[in-house]
Amino acid sequence: MGSFATALYDALLSAGVASDRAREVVDLFDRSVDERYNLHAQVLGTKGDIAELRLAMKNDIAEFRTATKNDLAELRSAMKTDLATKFDLAELRSETSIRFSNMETRIAETKSELVKWMLAALTAQTALLLALKLV
Repeated sequence: MGSFATALYDALLSAGVASDRAREVVDLFDRSVDERYNLHAQVLGTKGDIAELRLAMKNDIAEFRTATKNDLAELRSAMKTDLATKFDLAELRSETSIRFSNMETRIAETKSELVKWMLAALTAQTALLLALKLV
């Protein structure tokens, strides 16, 4: 028995509750606390959970940056190769326009995804912090 359980047991005894009944009440109370803890542990996040989420997000952002740099390097390389092999200026302008349009679309999609993930993470973090305050 922990100190609280012992104090509760002693209080019940001093209130005139029979010893076996007092022990049953203390055991029932302990089981009830354990059940509530297990229920909350399944739905609430801890500081460790938040730290893991932050680390995962940092890693995802780093991977995204690396992938974006690689994509830009590939694009530059492909454009240099295309420029060296093609001399038709009209065709070159058309291809450049399409590539920039595609790049802008990818950047917009990426920005949208980042905003979505950041909002989800911030919402989850806020919910976890509020839930921790309620406990």
